[in-house]
Amino acid sequence: MEPITLITTALTLASPYLTKTGEKIAEKVGEGIWEMLRKPFMEEKKKELFIEAPNKEQLEKIKEELILKVENNESFKNELLQTIMQAKTNLSQQNIHNKGKVEKQVNIQTNTGDIKL
Repeated sequence: MEPITLITTALTLASPYLTKTGEKIAEKVGEGIWEMLRKPFMEEKKKELFIEAPNKEQLEKIKEELILKVENNESFKNELLQTIMQAKTNLSQQNIHNKGKVEKQVNIQTNTGDIKL
């Protein structure tokens, strides 16, 4: 995965945490990724870059710094990629609890072709 794509995906997944919206799972995933993005920076740089509720300009500055970190640190890149893959898995997991009689049920996320009910 290209550094810009990797960083953009990570920041997108962290956005529910940053805006304090979304469900608990999305917030936890976002928080985990946000902490992962902060990991390679020294404390002083963290305070400078990772302010509470960053605006668009601040996010662009964070993105630029993270691209440099990903390009120069293969282990951070791999760890971030692993975290993103795990986050995507956690966000796409569905738990369906049916309390009544269900005659026909279709998960529209994974079906292809003609479907007749």
